[in-house]
Amino acid sequence: MTGHLHFDLIGGIAGDMTVAALVDAGVPEDVLHAGLVASGLPFTALRVEQEWRGGLAGRLFHVDLETDPPARDWKTIRALIEQATLSDGARRWALRIFTCLAEAEATVHGCPVEAVHFHEVGAMDSIVDVVATALALDHLQVDSFSCGPVPLCRGTIEADHGVLPLPAPATAALLTGFELVTIPGTLETVTPTGAAILSALVDDPAAPMPPLRLTAGGYGLGQADLPGRANVLRVLVGTRTDNADAGARHGDRGRAVVIEAAIDDMDPRLFGEVSRNLFAAGALDVTLSALMMKKQRPGTLLSVVCRPESEGVLSGLLLRETTTLGVRSHDVRRIELARRIETVETEFGPIAVKFAFLGDECVNSAPEYDECERAARERGVPLKDVLGAAAAAAHERAGTLRAPTPGGAP
Repeated sequence: MTGHLHFDLIGGIAGDMTVAALVDAGVPEDVLHAGLVASGLPFTALRVEQEWRGGLAGRLFHVDLETDPPARDWKTIRALIEQATLSDGARRWALRIFTCLAEAEATVHGCPVEAVHFHEVGAMDSIVDVVATALALDHLQVDSFSCGPVPLCRGTIEADHGVLPLPAPATAALLTGFELVTIPGTLETVTPTGAAILSALVDDPAAPMPPLRLTAGGYGLGQADLPGRANVLRVLVGTRTDNADAGARHGDRGRAVVIEAAIDDMDPRLFGEVSRNLFAAGALDVTLSALMMKKQRPGTLLSVVCRPESEGVLSGLLLRETTTLGVRSHDVRRIELARRIETVETEFGPIAVKFAFLGDECVNSAPEYDECERAARERGVPLKDVLGAAAAAAHERAGTLRAPTPGGAP
């Protein structure tokens, strides 16, 4: 795929502004409403209105607020999203955005990700903003993102923890790597939800918008006015034309960090639990390699691949949960195939399969191991038989699949 979405933060970004801009760019309001109703999330009502900011016409997105919303923790919100009836793509986007937010809060408060409690962003309107954004992204089928300079006002904001400077600490953590510019006013131009959307989607904040064949644009309006500029988020949606770097030819490119620890004095039974905790905290990959260490002692190199914004949380987890006295890290570049999960039918029941695309061609497929394991257990058959049946069904389906195109159905 070569679908690209560029964020032009004229006045800033928030969750509701993002949804409104994507609707203005062509995502049908009915698609979001139907998706949210089907999800089972306990929101009360939503509406989209057209207004103007600084002479620019755009959309406003409203979700009715909860009365006395609870301070939901990351585990509760993750369960809400995982149990909601959503497409695989929408669920992945929503979890990715909230994972970034949870990691930033954990870094700011110096606590494990699982212990993070959300306050303002734990309210149902913020959860709906994130899920609606995920539904809209899934509908557009874009696969790469870029962002212009991020405008910030000087001032303070009242939060549950007291008066905080702008940008709020979690917002500042999420904006690492982005270009920040100061503008007049005291408004919170970038909310934690808005910053989490940028952090989750934009792999390389320093990269400019690539050459595009523009297909749509949309304007999402903020609730308040800014002095001297429109409080508007603009999104530009198009098809990438830079063949040298386009994901359609080479896969998605992005930055990553590798964190390593060489360990020779830890009970090897602990590596499994540490690996599970690393994945739960946002690791993209965890590997173990055999080493020969000083004094000719056998050891293990524990390597973690993660996004740059997760480095602090995952390094802390390694230092707390292993016996290492230090970790090292270095930046790397990743090239990743576009992927999509679809369900195939087998004699043992439906099995989810991950399909990977190089351009429009499906070049790899892999049945989800956990689902095959569950089917084998339920049917009382060997796991290898389920894996084989799912692989055969996936191979047959792969020949009929093409990568989704921007703004269209898969």
